[in-house]
Amino acid sequence: MGTLLDLLFPPLCIGCRRRRREKLGLCPDCLALIEETGLSGCIRCGRHCLPGKCAPLDHGYSRVLSLAIYRGPWRLVVQNVKFGQDRTVAKELARELAALALAADFIPPDAVVPVPGAGKSWRDFDIIAMICRELAMTAGAPVRKVLLRRPGRPPQVELNFKGRLEGLEDYIYIEEGTEIGGIVWLVDDVYTTGATADACAKALLEAGVGSVYLFILAA
Repeated sequence: MGTLLDLLFPPLCIGCRRRRREKLGLCPDCLALIEETGLSGCIRCGRHCLPGKCAPLDHGYSRVLSLAIYRGPWRLVVQNVKFGQDRTVAKELARELAALALAADFIPPDAVVPVPGAGKSWRDFDIIAMICRELAMTAGAPVRKVLLRRPGRPPQVELNFKGRLEGLEDYIYIEEGTEIGGIVWLVDDVYTTGATADACAKALLEAGVGSVYLFILAA
């Protein structure tokens, strides 16, 4: 039924809302505006950063791999998937990140681990879980939901810049009794300050993981 409706009423571009979608929810013109990062992105922040403008923390992960800069049409795409629950585009994004992981030729991980959500209702539709499944199939590794988040802290999007950098290590922890080691691919959606990924990576390292690689949709 959905396919028939798409043929009769083609979905409009998420960016301009005028033309028909071609790929990743965008029309050709909006696709051309995306600032791709991929293998050319900074290994610390996933962006095309300038000297002195990189991630503000000394992070526990070894490398960041992102698809594109979180602005313009790409910001609208990611937000549409997170809050609009667009499953078709979500699957495209998950496969795009899995393809990037193959192109990066990283050492295969021992596990793919999702960053725990902050309890928002939009996580009922979990793009992170979808990406984890794609990466796990690509890498031939299991998905392990070993990271947990204690209640009481507002989601990062509700905090100012300073607030985002502070205190997350008190809320992110490893499930009791977890045995994990080797290499972990950590998965989140958007990278801003890197504080969430840092807290997750350090919890994993303290639990015996050797190194952590971070995969994100946008930076």
